[in-house]
Amino acid sequence: KAEIVIQLAAACILAGLNGALWTAAASAQPVIAGAPALEWRATILVAWAGIGAIATRVHEDLGERFRDGQIASDLLRPISLPAMVYARDLGRACAAFLVQALPLLALSAFAADLGLPRTPGPWLCWMAALFGAHLVNVAISFCLGVGAFRLGSSTGLGYIKATLVSLFAGVLLPIELFGPGLRTFAMALPFHLLGRTPSAVLLGREAVGPLLVEMLVWAAVLWAFG
Repeated sequence: KAEIVIQLAAACILAGLNGALWTAAASAQPVIAGAPALEWRATILVAWAGIGAIATRVHEDLGERFRDGQIASDLLRPISLPAMVYARDLGRACAAFLVQALPLLALSAFAADLGLPRTPGPWLCWMAALFGAHLVNVAISFCLGVGAFRLGSSTGLGYIKATLVSLFAGVLLPIELFGPGLRTFAMALPFHLLGRTPSAVLLGREAVGPLLVEMLVWAAVLWAFG
């Protein structure tokens, strides 16, 4: 319980800092890149709320199990290692959605006008997008965790992933504000599916169907590679 409270408090602080930054930007320049700055603020805050639910430590857990030898017993069980890893983290993600993502989104909406939908359709689409984003995120972390078998540790790979997510998931700066070349590069990577995509779905800026297909394709490729 204490860890849940601490994680929610940390997420609220980061969301508050980002919200304050974009509020200041909107005061100085109401329109940025052809869109109201307050819309960019909503995009960032919704992305922060969503990514809190799908954040995972699968690579750390697998790295530890490789180091202490527990992975041997995992591989002897009558269930595949990827399925076991995913099922275990899916339960954690569902709990995080209820105790972190929804409260953070509610607090953000209370503090700032996010333009959240008032009908159930977009919310169901958002949940579907988060499901796809979680599938992709766990697949990425699974690949990094398996890398610990060769490298001896997944710590360095975890730092690389955290950096790439910060840059290309759309949780600090909207990808639409990148330069043309960098924006194309970011959209070619799977990280934008983790933060930007669910946010765009909830705010009604993109349809969930094509995005969900993209997520499933990325998940299939990453899980196969892992």
